[in-house]
Amino acid sequence: MFGKFSAKFMLVFNWIRRHKYISVTVVFLVIIFVVDDNSIIKHFDNRHTISILEEEIEQMKKDSAVIMQKQELLDRNCDKDVVEKLARDKYGMHKENEEVFIIEE
Repeated sequence: MFGKFSAKFMLVFNWIRRHKYISVTVVFLVIIFVVDDNSIIKHFDNRHTISILEEEIEQMKKDSAVIMQKQELLDRNCDKDVVEKLARDKYGMHKENEEVFIIEE
């Protein structure tokens, strides 16, 4: 059993000894592309994360624009009743001495 392993090991060892530069280059490339902190795998993973975050930023900019339009509308109208109705309906707010009953179907 060890004879076959020893023979294969010697073949690999002799090949590495004869092709030192190729062996070192292959080991170097494996370290650079697979093992290193700045490997190709992590590079592609980081690119994917960046694209997802950029999409989130665009969505948040759109949401922010809608919120700014609503804020501007409220500031222009400045009607206390409109603001109160919006706060009651959308955010479930109520006056101090008031009880609110929420009925869900």
